[in-house]
Parts: sequence; C-alpha cells; structure tokens
Amino acid sequence: MSQIREVSIERLDGDGRRGERDSVVVEAPLQLRARGAPVATIMRTPGHDLELVRGLLHAESLVAAATQVDEDAIDLDLDPAAFAGRGLLSSAACGVCGRVAIADLELRAREVTADTTIAHGVIAALPELLRASQSVFAATGGLHGAALCTTGGALIAAREDVGRHNAVDKVIGWALDRLDPAAHVLVLSGRAGYELVQKAIMFGVPIVASVSAPSSLASELAERFNVALVGFVRSQRCNVYAHGWRVR
Repeated sequence: MSQIREVSIERLDGDGRRGERDSVVVEAPLQLRARGAPVATIMRTPGHDLELVRGLLHAESLVAAATQVDEDAIDLDLDPAAFAGRGLLSSAACGVCGRVAIADLELRAREVTADTTIAHGVIAALPELLRASQSVFAATGGLHGAALCTTGGALIAAREDVGRHNAVDKVIGWALDRLDPAAHVLVLSGRAGYELVQKAIMFGVPIVASVSAPSSLASELAERFNVALVGFVRSQRCNVYAHGWRVR
C-alpha cells in the first residue's frame, strides 16, 4: 500500500485562488487479530507493520508470533483474552477505540449540516492566536494545542497536551453544553489526522484548521461529513482539502 496519496486542493494565497494537486500521507487502519479474533485497530501509515506491532506488544509486556495476513491485518498467536482491558489504541492510535471497527465509528458520526463559512483572513490569524495561548508550549516546546474559535476570529478556549488527541478531547470536553459548535472552528497545532477530524465531526464543528498536514483519511472523512478541512495555515497561505465553499 502506498504511503502517499495525491489529492485535489484549492490553494489560497492572498487574494489568489487556484486548483492544484497535493500529496498527503496515507492514514489507514491495521487490524490486530488474536488467533483470528479482532482485538484492536491501529491507525497508521502503511509500512513496517510487523515492526510496529512488535514494538506495541513489547510495551504491553506481551510476546507472540505475528503474521501479516494482508496489507490491512496482522494475526497474533495469542489468546484474545490477553487483550482484555488493555488500552492498545490509546498508545498506538491517539485515542480511537480499538475495540470497535472503523466502520462503526463512521456510522456514529453525523453529517455537519450547518451552513457556516469563514473568511480566509480570519483563518490566517488563528494559529497565532492558539500559539499565544500555549504557555506550557512556550516553556517546553513539547505540547500540542487545540482551540475553539469563533468564525469572527475570537479565541474562546484552548487546551494543551502532550497528545494532540488529548488536547482536542480537553477543549471539546470543556465546550460541551457551553457553546454552539456549528458557530466555531477547531484549530490544531499539529497534523490533522483521522481521529481529530472524527472528534470534530462528532462534536459538530463545521471547520477544522491546522498549521500542518492532513492525512488521506482525514480529508476523505471531512469531505464525506461536510466539514471544511484547511491545512498548512501559514500567514496568508493555506490549502483547503475539503469543502472549500466554507472558506470565503
């Protein structure tokens, strides 16, 4: 399986706007099976899968022969009960539950129906707003950040965490029953992976903006669920990977 995928984007630069092609890293599920029984799903970039699984098992103090069944699955010579209560996905895939199938996660996600839009100039200012709120990052350089901002450019809440998924969980956890997600944009300090877009969709945020790159699965999910996905937000430049109509 390829590690890179070409996608169509809209490239915005000041007042200019043009369609181009861009490369995004592939993010795909790898299912772990214990003697044929699914026990976890790891979101990863394909390649060196057996090494990935060996390292994961070592961290869990498990030893087992591993066989690559196909490009999307590895079977382990272990009793499935050995995985009971283990948070494999917490460490391997940034919080996506490994006990349920990816299809089930997508079935639980609802399309974002709000007609929310945002000005390109507002998006351009959001990363600096988030960065200015990251006091621990300023001291350590080792934290991810996530923020909820209004479509007018006001930062409402920001949280930091060593895990980018944790930062998103924290800010969404704060926002539940406090604000209307349809009127806000989720801002990310790092890569926009599938699991972060999934969290945005589940919360109902119509726009996700990141200073870094999205993955192929993140852009596919955003397109499917009517969410604008904006990456590489740097000054007046950004790439819109899904639902460019939301970016004015």
